[in-house]
Amino acid sequence: MIALIPQLESTLAYLRPEAKASTESFAEVLQAASSPTPSPQSAPPPQYVVQQGDTLTEIAKKLGYSDPMELARANGIKNADLIQVGQVLKLPTGNAGKQENPTQPAPVKTPQGRKIPLAYAQEKRMSAQAGTLVTASWYGANHDGKTMANGRPFDMFADTAAHRTLPMGTKVNLTNPANGRTATVKITDRGPFIEGRNLDVSYGVARKLGMVEQGVAKLKMDKG
Repeated sequence: MIALIPQLESTLAYLRPEAKASTESFAEVLQAASSPTPSPQSAPPPQYVVQQGDTLTEIAKKLGYSDPMELARANGIKNADLIQVGQVLKLPTGNAGKQENPTQPAPVKTPQGRKIPLAYAQEKRMSAQAGTLVTASWYGANHDGKTMANGRPFDMFADTAAHRTLPMGTKVNLTNPANGRTATVKITDRGPFIEGRNLDVSYGVARKLGMVEQGVAKLKMDKG
């Protein structure tokens, strides 16, 4: 029995390095498995920097957005006239920038089959009625000389207005019920792009209607 002890010790000495190596390998596997896998960095959202002379309408047209309100909503812009040079705009992708309302009816189809937003369709039907009461605002010096949707430069003193759906060149008669003042304007631009407003008149028209100081007014609109 005593004679077997040296042989047993020799065998154990031979096995110990393998056991140690096996233990170390197992520890390395555990460490590798528990190490956090670096998550891929998500790409930054697309952006646009406002340039000199830009308007929200022109930016939307340049970037392929059919409705400038998508840009306004995506950036929390309440007044589309107040964008500034150097301002960084987030560009909506997919459904970003669009108001989701599960109870809102589906878009209305035009006779040509093209879908238009429900609000625009309602506005178009409303605008065709005689004596429609609309919410109007005005725009002036900040846009004077800039290109309108009809391709011509804006004249803040001309008898013109912006509407989202009425055909270019349409003439409408406006009456301010608060003071009885009237004006006839031609639709030459698109807008306004602020929720709850239907018409944007030039500064000159706003003066005729006596609504410069209040900024926004209810007007009676009839087709000319």
